[in-house]
Amino acid sequence: MDKTINDFINLWVGKRLEGLNCICEMLDFCFSDNLVLHGLGLTRIFLNDDLIITTMDYNSWDQEESKHNDEWFNTDKFRNQIIGGKVTSISISKSNDLFVEMDNGVRIECYISNAYPHYEEECEQWLLFEHTEDHSGRILTAYNKRLESNIGNSRGDKDVVV
Repeated sequence: MDKTINDFINLWVGKRLEGLNCICEMLDFCFSDNLVLHGLGLTRIFLNDDLIITTMDYNSWDQEESKHNDEWFNTDKFRNQIIGGKVTSISISKSNDLFVEMDNGVRIECYISNAYPHYEEECEQWLLFEHTEDHSGRILTAYNKRLESNIGNSRGDKDVVV
């Protein structure tokens, strides 16, 4: 993996999870220093090795109200136990799955959901980024078969990383 990307990933170690939200069928994780993780594909949260939240999976839903499903229910139920932990390790597998472990027993896993795109182009699976008002922060995006980033590029253009 590229050194600048490795440095960006390692920047997350020691950051505290300050917020967790369900937005548009994705999980939004807000960490200290304006670092954000968007889990757009299959995202799972474990608490002490117990799977407590999952997206893009079997979802018990009443088919009437968008918030009446397991994802929203369990996010609200476990939010206080999940928030507050500090990142102790973060890694990306060879297939671009993301793993984040925290000191409070929480583990976040973001998996690549599709082997090949079912649509016209590849779908974003997860994003790590720095939230800045001028949108100049570093971004690392995982697609079905590749990572894309603006890290190390002074103009902010995206570079494809394999």
